[in-house]
Amino acid sequence: MGATNVTEFLAKTKLITGSGCIQGLANEINTEQHNPMLIVTDKGIKNSGILDKVQDVLGSIGIDLLLHDEVKPNPSVTATNAAYKTYESKNIKSILAIGGGSVIDSAKALSVLFTNGGSISDYFGFDLYENAPTPVFAVPTTVGTGSEGGHAAVITVDDQEIRTKKLLFGKDLFPEVACLDGELISGMPESLVASTGMDALTHAIEGYVSRNGSVITDALNLHAVKVIGNSLLEATANTENIVAMNNMVQASCSTGIGMANGGLGLVHGISHAIGAQYDAPHGIVNAILLPYILEYNWIANPYKFKQIAVALRVNTWGMSTEEAAKGAVERVKTMTKEVGIPSKLSEIGVKEESIELLADIAINDDLYMAPNPRKVTKKDIQDILTKAI
Repeated sequence: MGATNVTEFLAKTKLITGSGCIQGLANEINTEQHNPMLIVTDKGIKNSGILDKVQDVLGSIGIDLLLHDEVKPNPSVTATNAAYKTYESKNIKSILAIGGGSVIDSAKALSVLFTNGGSISDYFGFDLYENAPTPVFAVPTTVGTGSEGGHAAVITVDDQEIRTKKLLFGKDLFPEVACLDGELISGMPESLVASTGMDALTHAIEGYVSRNGSVITDALNLHAVKVIGNSLLEATANTENIVAMNNMVQASCSTGIGMANGGLGLVHGISHAIGAQYDAPHGIVNAILLPYILEYNWIANPYKFKQIAVALRVNTWGMSTEEAAKGAVERVKTMTKEVGIPSKLSEIGVKEESIELLADIAINDDLYMAPNPRKVTKKDIQDILTKAI
């Protein structure tokens, strides 16, 4: 939770940032070493025109491109293994992920399978593969994934009785290069900016108050809170605001680096349980849960919550530390309303009868329970879900 923690900091991805930076992507790809390349994306990106723009950039280098555009939200074991089987014999030497978190996570998972084989279920955990994954390049098309800056992939386990989300980690799973181009993604739907932007804010806040954080991750995450606080409303109001969109996509990536090195917390523990059971959009679930869990967590570290309030431009003059911490919670509540996020999980289909199961799954997910600043019980999770539904 600070300078006395024994931590390891990894950040291996080369980041290219700024309007039009996608034009430099071709310079990062070695035609001989990375040929052929599999583009991993989804139908939305294909139909938006972004895919065409990226392919035009790569057209000058003469690299053979194959296309997998079947990624769905919350990528599953079944879908990942099926994609691997489709391209197993194609001798893929590199992967270009163009999309949000689901696309980039799918690309990372495929990169492991292309060099190691088997099922993606074989690799849940830390560095469980033997051969270095296929190189991945990333072009994030939302302002909330952060996956382009990290070394993990989230996959839904859909081949067991109870669906859960599990992660594979690897020191070699950082993308080689990520292009953070706010101009490329300008004009994206306002609702997507809102949900993924609030997802980035969730990453930043959870990473900042994580028990596994350090001064280095604090710097990344707290500054991201400030940038998001200054830019999210403007980006949502006008997604063609290039300055705001560049700020958001870069802040999102910095939280990805932060969470890769400092962890997350209770929001993600519950969100992953909901996402697995309901196939609900990750960013929206996080955004709905965030105010409820901040209300629960703030007493564990009032000082840091006060800093969050300051970063979000709350006027803390004359407030005690505790009052300012509560001010941070209220500001996040207001932000979710201002960008049009639902206030209740029931609005996206989550039902009260799921509370017991969701609490069971979440409390046993130590990856998120351990770093949470406040110690959590199953009853705490049930109470939070009762309020949030």
